[in-house]
Amino acid sequence: MNENLNVKILESYVEIDKIHDDINNKIFNFITKANELVELSEDDYQIEKTLMLNKISLKGYVLDSDLCNKLSENNINDYSINELKNYIIQYERSFDTDYSQYLLALSLYELIEDVEKQVDSKIELEISELSNIIQSISDIKNTDKTNYENLYYNFKSQLDDCFKENKLAEKSYGICIQILNDIFNFYISGYPNIPDEYLYHEEN
Repeated sequence: MNENLNVKILESYVEIDKIHDDINNKIFNFITKANELVELSEDDYQIEKTLMLNKISLKGYVLDSDLCNKLSENNINDYSINELKNYIIQYERSFDTDYSQYLLALSLYELIEDVEKQVDSKIELEISELSNIIQSISDIKNTDKTNYENLYYNFKSQLDDCFKENKLAEKSYGICIQILNDIFNFYISGYPNIPDEYLYHEEN
């Protein structure tokens, strides 16, 4: 049995698990703050199912504000998030108006981008770790979704062989299967969704 390989898998799993927990904490933080924005916006903003839809909704909420309309009237249409934050602070001081809801919306947008980057990094780490056993694991990046099933069973078969050949301990094998499933779930379904219980549902 390759003890070094098994130790490395266990160490990687600890690191991956920490990243996974951090991502979940950030998503929960997003939900908490997004609910604050729902109240501040008087329901103009609603929490969406996917991260992408939330980014679109947050962007629309900010761009439809009287602040951004004023910027547009002054031919200021191209600005970064940080520049927009500075404009908001300036307008708050100049017009003695509370624009905190828009600062919150921008911070939520940035939080989503942070989650997306962290998920990307986690998947890259998982692919890197499995490449020590499945050399062709990176093929998933360039494979059509219609071929995912065949590719999955090909990769799983390689892990099965390593386990049967006693190269992987039972615990390490289980971790590798879990990591493999996580990689494929990402490529099939994308970034994590917001749980249904936090979404707005119209009452019948």
